[in-house]
Amino acid sequence: MVLMISVLTVNLLTGFITNKIIHLEMNLNPFQVTLIAMVALVFILVPAYSYMGTKVEVLIARILLHGSASLGKRVGLLFSFALVFGILFLIYLHHWFNINLFDYVSNGDGK
Repeated sequence: MVLMISVLTVNLLTGFITNKIIHLEMNLNPFQVTLIAMVALVFILVPAYSYMGTKVEVLIARILLHGSASLGKRVGLLFSFALVFGILFLIYLHHWFNINLFDYVSNGDGK
């Protein structure tokens, strides 16, 4: 569970960084932008992923352990996992498809 949530969280964070780099306003052709972005991604994301990966794993492990200590081992662990996974789901849904689930449901679009 920790690995799954960690991978999703780090992927989300690095995706935001990647998106910002690619969409910087530069008056260059697409070939130059692609090359610059690829080099920048390697120099930014490799250290960022290494740093964030361990920090996120520790954070997620603490959240899951706190949940299991509060609500009992199995129920707390599953509840904590479902909560974190649900939050990530909402963030990914908004990031990938620009959908706010709460607006979507309240407007009746989910019927």
